[in-house]
Amino acid sequence: MSDSDHLIKIIANMAIFLEFTDEDLLCPDAAVEMMESIAAGLQPLTDVGKARVIESFAEIAKSYRPDEADFVKTLPDTPGLR
Repeated sequence: MSDSDHLIKIIANMAIFLEFTDEDLLCPDAAVEMMESIAAGLQPLTDVGKARVIESFAEIAKSYRPDEADFVKTLPDTPGLR
């Protein structure tokens, strides 16, 4: 796994945490705000960079359990990546 793939996996893990953590443990508004921050951080990537991130999410999704994998596959639909 390349360094960039490790970074994408960290982003995916954070997004999974934000999406799947019970709202009794994590404020839903804070989770949404952080997801928006992640999306904003990815927006400045070049088209080539965005394509690589999209490919990485698809590849990394294979390493998660089914519900998480489906979620990771949808991360490129986050505003700013497509």
